[in-house]
Amino acid sequence: MDRRALLHRALVLSMLSIVISGLVGGLAVAVALSSDSLSLLGFGFDAAIDSAASIALVWRFRIEAEQPHRAHRVETIAEAVVGAALLVLAAYVAFNAAGALINGARPDPTFAGTALLAVCVVILPFLAVAKSRVAKRLGSGALRADSLLTGISVLLAVISLVGLGLTEAFGFFWADAVGALAVAIIMVREGIASLRAIRTVDPI
Repeated sequence: MDRRALLHRALVLSMLSIVISGLVGGLAVAVALSSDSLSLLGFGFDAAIDSAASIALVWRFRIEAEQPHRAHRVETIAEAVVGAALLVLAAYVAFNAAGALINGARPDPTFAGTALLAVCVVILPFLAVAKSRVAKRLGSGALRADSLLTGISVLLAVISLVGLGLTEAFGFFWADAVGALAVAIIMVREGIASLRAIRTVDPI
């Protein structure tokens, strides 16, 4: 497959991510606000940010397709945008998780939230893997970071499901928050790595 075909595939995946992640993210945030599930809320915001970051990826791949000489510049800018999104999300998740541990808050399971998480655990891994494979073939750090955002959505969905189960079965109210904190650490590491790309952007 030549580079133009790979760019088209990356563009399609980014557009698909905007729709899927935007939809499930909005639904998850709405459900989480009524159930006090931190990892579900983190999942929702992660999905919403993934959707927003994918807009930058659409811009990035369209620019390269039309103006190949600008490929390096738009790639590094897009990667930095995704990196910043990861750090913002990490700060939000960590702050709320720490607050939950201090206050002893526990998630309140709902059928809607559990069903949404279960569906996302089945669907989103395929999108994350597809992005990752195309990113590797294109040599795109921006798409790789975006695939990580999608992968983190899956991880947060799993943590939320496990946290709800442990809370209901054993009263481990802290499981949800601890899991969210662990994911926040991963997001900080990857966000910093992506932001370093901005150093290679050529001046205007």
